Amino acid sequence: MAEETTYIPVPLLLSDDERRILELHDRLQQLQLEIALLTAQKNYDSDQSPYTEDGSIEAVQKALLDSRSRYVLRDQVVQSVIAANPILQAVHNGTKASPIERDLLPVLEQRDQSSSTLAQQSTELRALLDEITEVESQSLRLGRENVDLASKLLDLAEQTNRSREEAVNTDPERAAEISRLESQVKLSRQKWRVLKGTASAVVAGSGVDWSRDAELRDIVLDPENDEV
Repeated sequence: MAEETTYIPVPLLLSDDERRILELHDRLQQLQLEIALLTAQKNYDSDQSPYTEDGSIEAVQKALLDSRSRYVLRDQVVQSVIAANPILQAVHNGTKASPIERDLLPVLEQRDQSSSTLAQQSTELRALLDEITEVESQSLRLGRENVDLASKLLDLAEQTNRSREEAVNTDPERAAEISRLESQVKLSRQKWRVLKGTASAVVAGSGVDWSRDAELRDIVLDPENDEV
């Protein structure tokens, strides 16, 4: 069986200047966000705010979401524009590609593979969730059917008991016969238990290897059957 090879991502080799540029870019984004927050806080006037006068919290939340959406969209556009040319150079192996742009290709392949795996896992997860939903629906449906069947069974048992009681009450001789037969059955069960217990004790104490014989094993281990 061939051993499965695991892909170990190779870190992107960056020069000190390139690493410094990326750090400064991240810092610039953080400073722009902080400046925007400080400017908004400075210009905020609670007395002239239309949201305070109207008392509309939903309007404030909507304005905040719109502002955040514009900021995220602008940031994504800038990042896409900056990354577009190096990605094209790396994918198409351009003649003017720098060494760092050529080194981007393994990272891009890893990104695409991860995206494909994520999409496949999302599809499988969606299918599993649909199956769970279907199973839960069937379980609820079967539960309702079981409740209906149990209700019908109780009704039938009640009707049977009522019919039996009516038959016994209307015929005293039959009632006496049923009582006599029940007494005989009870006595027979008691005798059966005594005989079975005696036979089991005899077999177990005889020293015979009863575990290898099916009939003897049934005599020793077979549980009592109250229906006998």
